[in-house]
Amino acid sequence: MNGRPRLVSVLVPAAVVAAAAVAIAAIWTQGGDPPPAAPAAEVDACRGLTDDGARSCYTREFLARVEGRRDPRPVVKEIADSAWRRGGFLLSNCHGVMHTVGRTYAREKGVTLSTLMNYLPRNNDPSCSAGFAHGLVTAVAPLIDPRRPRAAAAVCGDARTRYQRYSCIHGFGHAFMRINSDRLRPALHLCHALGPRADADCAQGAYHDYWFAVAGADDAMLTEKAVKDPRELCAAQPAAYVRPCWYRAFIDNRPSAFAVQAPEDVDALCHDLRALQRQACVTAASVIGPSDPGLQLEICKGLRVASDAANCVRGTKVQNVLGAPATQYVRLIERCEGFAVAARGACYRWLGKVLAVVTDGGFARTGCPKLAEVAARRECSAGARTIDDALVTFS
Repeated sequence: MNGRPRLVSVLVPAAVVAAAAVAIAAIWTQGGDPPPAAPAAEVDACRGLTDDGARSCYTREFLARVEGRRDPRPVVKEIADSAWRRGGFLLSNCHGVMHTVGRTYAREKGVTLSTLMNYLPRNNDPSCSAGFAHGLVTAVAPLIDPRRPRAAAAVCGDARTRYQRYSCIHGFGHAFMRINSDRLRPALHLCHALGPRADADCAQGAYHDYWFAVAGADDAMLTEKAVKDPRELCAAQPAAYVRPCWYRAFIDNRPSAFAVQAPEDVDALCHDLRALQRQACVTAASVIGPSDPGLQLEICKGLRVASDAANCVRGTKVQNVLGAPATQYVRLIERCEGFAVAARGACYRWLGKVLAVVTDGGFARTGCPKLAEVAARRECSAGARTIDDALVTFS
């Protein structure tokens, strides 16, 4: 591809486009909500529909599934599992669909900040479940005291896993945008108040909501003139938020008719950018590459500049192999051995970190020690030890 791709404002799914099978048993206690009558994602009424028609159909059907339930989480989990089995359009759009479902459920149910944790999904699914969680948090936005953002977001500390805490903080980024009419500056000010371990992840939620507003999705509406080119938008952001800004840019504002399938495609998206802007753009380009994180790493390995390769690894979608055997995670991180020496350590550190996140720290104990090289084990463990720091580029 020659020259710079034309960017258009087209909302596309969050970066969850792989399929996996996860068997789940529905939870139903005596006197509680009844179990779903049928696999919720296999909705006959939505078959054959595409694009906005399909999204509207699934939104309507999934709302009907959770409506009136005291605990929506078993249904949300069943929707997520069925979406992973089915894959395709549903899986790649489920996150956005469930934003609306979660927000609507929370409003109808009267969810508050004090009761929020009673409804947030208790799994690490980045697609349907995370979307539902972000919708719930967005719904409680009017209840947030903007003078005390840290107190409001403190509820995230009660989440059971590192991934769930991350997802909750990301959701507050959406909420901070909504209470500020989708204006970035005041929303980012509230994110900053959460402190260095949370502010960048909150900011990514804010940028996510910004791109929703650009596309007119999820009831988000900009009250200021939209900046649709991420080169312009992210160049104007504080340095600490440049990576979160870029990370959402191509997910939610994908270049028209463009796919990242080779190293030169990354270069095409990020040409003429320098320093932090280049680094962040390369990560964003990686995110819209293949859904298989192993294939993503092959593209990263082919980048000629070591810093590009290292930043490309930051876009690896390890969450797409969620629930895989530990041996599969080890095989994935072992691909770092094929990188140039200058990028190899960064590869081990980043994958060690995010694999620890999706296993709630388990990979540090069961994965890093299995790497053959001493240096690889050391770098992997160093990355895993930082899982409580801001993730910055993750979904």
